[in-house]
Amino acid sequence: MVIIVIRESKQKWKGDFLQDKKTVITYGTYDMLHIGHINLLKRAKALGDYLIVGVTDENYDRSRGKLNVSESTKKRLKAVEALDFVDMVIVETHKNQKAEDMVKYDVDIFAIGDDWVGAFDYLNEYTHVEYLPRTEGISSTKLRKENFDKIKLGIAGLGRDTIAFIDEAEYVSNLKVNRVYADDFLAVKAFTKDNERIKYGHDNYDDFLDTGIQAVYIDTALEEHYLLIKKALEADKHVLCENPLALDKDQLNELLSIAKKRGLLLL
Repeated sequence: MVIIVIRESKQKWKGDFLQDKKTVITYGTYDMLHIGHINLLKRAKALGDYLIVGVTDENYDRSRGKLNVSESTKKRLKAVEALDFVDMVIVETHKNQKAEDMVKYDVDIFAIGDDWVGAFDYLNEYTHVEYLPRTEGISSTKLRKENFDKIKLGIAGLGRDTIAFIDEAEYVSNLKVNRVYADDFLAVKAFTKDNERIKYGHDNYDDFLDTGIQAVYIDTALEEHYLLIKKALEADKHVLCENPLALDKDQLNELLSIAKKRGLLLL
């Protein structure tokens, strides 16, 4: 039976049944679980006796710019849980959790794919780090490209996170960002001038929404979020917005209700 741990109080981990067994831990997103994931997990299990798998939480993924995950945390957890050679599944929620887990679960080996060679050497302070070969020719990114149409996304606002978002979007498969809106015409003109990635600029939000974009990323002043999100949802656009989505509970509930009725994503 696989154990799923969402939150667990600190306690001595290795009881009698694990006292003489080697514990291995690994982490991943495991989006659209495929043979490459399974092969890597089997290689990790072969290093020891008890395999713990950390699945990244969707909020943690978004916080580190991983915007192209297609499946929910719950669905990805269930997929990994169904593997009969996995002994425990936990949720990874923050950057420092790996080091914490090494101590918490008295881990003997931390295993990860060799595309991360060197990135986790610092964990040798807590356990032995092993980089494992990946299966060539298969990845979640490739599957998303083969199975999903390209999403056209526009950016509303020229906030402090706009450039970072555009940079991160370059690494998101099936996502095309080439349009921006701001109510300052001169700012829009300056931003799009000689910009190889953002070809189109708008200073009218209705005109911006009346294009081929399917989703909107909003990075504006907080007091503008509610109206911009509402208009985007009513134009049948998915919305990704910096927190908070709205400044009061009634507005938030209204936005969530609109998104649900129209079958749209609001993140």
